[in-house]
Amino acid sequence: MYVVIVGAGEVGSYVARILVEEGHEVAVIDVNEALARRLDASLNALVVHGSGLNTNVLKSAGIERADLLMAVTAIDEVNLIACMTARKHGGKRLRVVARVRQSQQVARGEALSAEDLGLDALVSPEQSIARAVIEMLRYTGSGELRELPGGKLVLVGMVLSPDSPLVHDTLAALRGDLPKQSLVVAVQSRDGLRIPTGGDRLRVDERAFVLTRPQDLTELTILSGQPWFRVKRILIVGCGNTGLAVARELEARGLAATILERDQERAELVAGLLPRSLVLNGDGSDPDYLRTHLEEAKIDAVLVLLEDPEKSVLIGIFAKSLGARKVIVRCDKPAYAHLANQLGVDAMISPKRAMTDAILRYVWRGKVESSLVLGDHEAEIIEFRVPEKPERADLVEKPLREVHFPEGALVAAVIRGEDVFIPSGTTVLQPGDSLFIACRQDALGRVAKLLT
Repeated sequence: MYVVIVGAGEVGSYVARILVEEGHEVAVIDVNEALARRLDASLNALVVHGSGLNTNVLKSAGIERADLLMAVTAIDEVNLIACMTARKHGGKRLRVVARVRQSQQVARGEALSAEDLGLDALVSPEQSIARAVIEMLRYTGSGELRELPGGKLVLVGMVLSPDSPLVHDTLAALRGDLPKQSLVVAVQSRDGLRIPTGGDRLRVDERAFVLTRPQDLTELTILSGQPWFRVKRILIVGCGNTGLAVARELEARGLAATILERDQERAELVAGLLPRSLVLNGDGSDPDYLRTHLEEAKIDAVLVLLEDPEKSVLIGIFAKSLGARKVIVRCDKPAYAHLANQLGVDAMISPKRAMTDAILRYVWRGKVESSLVLGDHEAEIIEFRVPEKPERADLVEKPLREVHFPEGALVAAVIRGEDVFIPSGTTVLQPGDSLFIACRQDALGRVAKLLT
């Protein structure tokens, strides 16, 4: 697939690296000459210095033969016009996706859809984060939760406590302890991320990524060594565009939040937009002020959604020390993640990761239906649907143990009709099955070759 990316900021460069590593052809356009030069020196892709609004620049990037253009600069208008210009000069197969904030328009009920604008999709940073936060609130242990397409499976990245019965024994021995249709598909430690085998042992403070069904989340939380509880009372620190999007998602689900917003004018604005929530003009970074509201409201979960990563992490650590049962912090600095987890923060929400997950849904990857990135793109969970007439007959004629998936790849789950199950070596696949495969990044190419 040939992809043109307009904008080489954090999101654009991150997505470009992922696509290049997966073997796609990529061109990146950026108006910042120094940024374009740095990216050109570090990435095996065509990097064009110029404006994505300029027809000649788009043509230099190969827009006529592109399959997908994604405009992900920090300026909505640039992204929209770049997509419209690309649509005019691209080929018939070109799809265009724009990163658009839209927050004020959404608040006033004036938001335009992708169809209104003649685009294939609009991806909102705030909405991407809001969906990720809502998903994480479904898992009350220390760690994260991400729903796979279709909603029949979720991926839980749970941090194991010393009280967890899952630590120290081999994964093969633990199969009977996990919920029936659950499987540990990856493990993250200080040494990196690995796809485990039956002989692997889990250790305290490692993050075990478990593929499971939504109905098994309660049991899985308890197995992580932490109590399960229903999140009812939520405190949001910071109500910028992200905080507003999260609060609106909560209200849409019948939940109300207490919101601490330092800026008085902003607090008054969002109070008028959130009829179910209590918006207070106050500084969530003030220890006494935060303690008062945590204790008085008996808060279950604290969401720290400030743009300042250092301040967000410190507030999250303090909230946990005051007894908050679940603390989720917005932070895009991986170096802080391990320290924050060690000091009590349950989950870190990365705007860059949330946006990347949303954007990659529009990247055509042969027979791969969807994917979730794990770690720092060290591995992925990919979904592959077995075609009615597969090119490789042995894919549906032989048991899985004879298909010979490469090292670093694990067939973690199969959806067959309405049934979800963990396959064994004797499982024989059928046309129409959806396979969920945990795959190390360096094995992706071999898995793709096997399946196509």
